[in-house]
Amino acid sequence: MGADAKGTKMGERWAIITGAAGGIGIAVCRQLHSQGFCLLMLDLQEGPLNAAAERMREAGARVEVMAGNATDPALAKAAAERGAALGRVDVLVNVAGGSGPHPVRTIEAMDDATWDHVIDLNLKSAFLFSRAVVPGMRARGYGRVVNFSSTNARGRKGPVTTQGARLAYATSKAAIIGFTAQLAKDEAANGITVNCLLPALILGEQGTRIRQRYEALPEPARTAMVVDIPAGRAGEAHEVAAVVGFLCSEAASYVNGVALPVDGAFL
Repeated sequence: MGADAKGTKMGERWAIITGAAGGIGIAVCRQLHSQGFCLLMLDLQEGPLNAAAERMREAGARVEVMAGNATDPALAKAAAERGAALGRVDVLVNVAGGSGPHPVRTIEAMDDATWDHVIDLNLKSAFLFSRAVVPGMRARGYGRVVNFSSTNARGRKGPVTTQGARLAYATSKAAIIGFTAQLAKDEAANGITVNCLLPALILGEQGTRIRQRYEALPEPARTAMVVDIPAGRAGEAHEVAAVVGFLCSEAASYVNGVALPVDGAFL
């Protein structure tokens, strides 16, 4: 590959990954690196982000980082511009999301700020980054967008465990399915695929937030969380990342607008 006057390698294929420092995020980065992508990694927490990026560099990946809030329109715009300056952004994976830090068990306990925070973190972030990146993909006639919904898009019975504001979380994850379906229809003729995954309970490597929350629960609570999963266990982040890798590959060129469970046959 040649290089331009600024030293940027022409033709390098970049993937933007939000929530890149989390358990699923770093697994996605590893998977996409194995498929030849350079990585623009974004996360709110600068320390874990830099640590994750350094591990990817040690594995041989070309990595750039941007720390910031995925709900910030300026960050999304800056990430798209930086990606375009580095090469070409062929992949966007919207991993950033969450249910908030505090359990909310009833609708009357849900305050406006918590509701807005969870909706924005899951849904608005995917919208902002897609809006920033898709026009460049359209201009090139190629792109892969992968969003993250959840099996909880259809709600979950029982007590609140590892989740926080699960009513807002379920609402935002259901909305991701509609967002994905419509954007796929809008952009399919432009060579862009837009799909979303519906993971069940997924554990990252040791030290990641969800695994820590899960392992801190008493044994009966952990058992209850997986009792409805026919596979009989929680999933691992690399199992989700492998599906992301497929959806970002040439082999998935005719897979578009899909909401794909990765859940041990839960749904």
